[in-house]
Amino acid sequence: MNPLTGDKPAITPRKTMRGHTDQVRGVLHLPGARRIVTCSEDGSLRLWDLEKGTQIGNDWRDEGINAAVFTIALSSKGDTVASGSDDGKVRLWDVETGEVIAKWTGHSDWVRSVCWNADSERVVSGSDDGTARVWDVKSGKTILTIKTGSQWVLTV
Repeated sequence: MNPLTGDKPAITPRKTMRGHTDQVRGVLHLPGARRIVTCSEDGSLRLWDLEKGTQIGNDWRDEGINAAVFTIALSSKGDTVASGSDDGKVRLWDVETGEVIAKWTGHSDWVRSVCWNADSERVVSGSDDGTARVWDVKSGKTILTIKTGSQWVLTV
């Protein structure tokens, strides 16, 4: 039900998946139509089975870190997820293991958006620090920083 209008939804959900303990900020669909990954302000990513409506395995977490995760994006190969968090870090996650395989530092404020280029050799991140950064995936280094001044970069 729409809380503003009281209207019933035009569609009915097939499944409701519960587990995150804070707001879900991102959802991505993995190749093959059966799995999704979600990210949340609770600091976790989760892998879900769409047919069963259940979580697959444990939460994906960066050991010892409880940073809210605001954004996720899938590589074109479908094997790596990039995420952005309120600790200013960009992380790469292995889809099969749920492990962090890279962690990049460069932003000084929340990372609100991430995306991959077509061949998965670059990741672009946007931050509340007023920059967008282009990262080289192999080296983990920033190869270009675009400054907006004080304007947040909410979408890349």
